Amino acid sequence: MTELYPLRLPPSFRERIWGSYDLAPVFGRQEKKIGEVWYSFDENVIANGPLEGHTLAALMAERGRELLGESPATKNRGLSQAPSADPHSQSGPQKARSGLSPFFRPPSKPSFPILAKLLFTSDCLSVQVHPKDDYALATEGGPGKTEMWHVVAAEPGAAVALGLTAKLSPDELRRTAESGEIKSYLNWVEVRSGHSIFVPAGTLHAIGPGLVLCEIQQSSDLTYRFHDFGRLDAYGQPRELHIDKAVEVTEQKTHPGPISPVRLPGGDYVRELLVDCPYFTVERWAWERAIKYPHHPDHADLLIFLRGEGRIGGHPYSPGDAYLVPAGLRGLTLAPNSPSEVISSYVPDLDVVRAELSAEGADGATPVVVP
Repeated sequence: MTELYPLRLPPSFRERIWGSYDLAPVFGRQEKKIGEVWYSFDENVIANGPLEGHTLAALMAERGRELLGESPATKNRGLSQAPSADPHSQSGPQKARSGLSPFFRPPSKPSFPILAKLLFTSDCLSVQVHPKDDYALATEGGPGKTEMWHVVAAEPGAAVALGLTAKLSPDELRRTAESGEIKSYLNWVEVRSGHSIFVPAGTLHAIGPGLVLCEIQQSSDLTYRFHDFGRLDAYGQPRELHIDKAVEVTEQKTHPGPISPVRLPGGDYVRELLVDCPYFTVERWAWERAIKYPHHPDHADLLIFLRGEGRIGGHPYSPGDAYLVPAGLRGLTLAPNSPSEVISSYVPDLDVVRAELSAEGADGATPVVVP
């Protein structure tokens, strides 16, 4: 059997009405308006080494525990019961451990538990909200969507909307969405490169133009639109809105804004904890000289390279590359040719992460969501 190694997941470019032709500083100029670049989706095909040509879903099915380790991501799913990215799949609740979501795809169809993207905006995204797991399971047959954004680049004045400036009753919220007045209630927060924002399910939000974001989220593409700024689709029709469902799932809580990262021990490199929640833990690493890879035997790491060029375990990386590092892979070196930066994400055992935070005197310093 082929030994596992860092698995390169090639970028999948997705055209969006609010996207951009210019994908700097990660990629070059494109012929279409690209809004999203996807990496860790089931159909993506490994692009390097002896396993080149295998889909991520096939590897999950064939070598799930070896790939993902002994984390709750495998223990709770019997290797393959990952959160569903298919809103029409049928699954039932199962008992969760360590704070993981209890809503999973049936074991016959494995799915990677985290969806990682890069977003490029030249216009506002719709005013939208994502449901929590319980509502999504009952209504759509799949999981909800909690996400986080790390700002890779931002034009001056670029902003995101996080909640509302005033609390509205369900009827008022519905009325303002139907009339378009909801635009005047959005709580816009200016952001800059290096900021990170946690967006739990139930948070009404929008993303403004002039941004490049790295998004880490539950493996779901379930979105309810409140308002779309009067835009038309490729057929000249208004894009579908989901106002009634959006009103039902919106939680009007004050959003704290950008996260204060927690510095973790990293030796010769910068290591910051950005988000720690039941669905994913997200870290930022930065290094300028060769470092030993901080492997973990209990989980796989999904790496999105944002800056620099070099090699990971002998495999080349550059901005926009993504690698899935199998659990417990030892002896890896990150060898840069230029200063490098990466966003690392994984499905956590929250008890382990919180113990590490406590040991560093930073317990509770990052957002934690309980389903």
